[in-house]
Amino acid sequence: MDIKDAVHNFIVENYLKGEALQSLHYDTPLVSSGILDSIGILGLIDFLESTFKIEFTPRELDRDSLETVERIEEAVRKKLRISETA
Repeated sequence: MDIKDAVHNFIVENYLKGEALQSLHYDTPLVSSGILDSIGILGLIDFLESTFKIEFTPRELDRDSLETVERIEEAVRKKLRISETA
């Protein structure tokens, strides 16, 4: 499973119900639309860190980097590249 699918599935399983399940696309706003609140963001970060064996500092993730599945994927890929070179 790739990063986008893993993130998409996590959000669907944990934060969406009913009709909203069909409307989540990779470019759907997550924070500004209210799909993810502050508690949801913490759950998502925990999922990302445990699933991909990475650790984010508070400065590495902001509202913009968590706004869509696509942006989350970019943040994870960037962190994975940094981890590989360290």
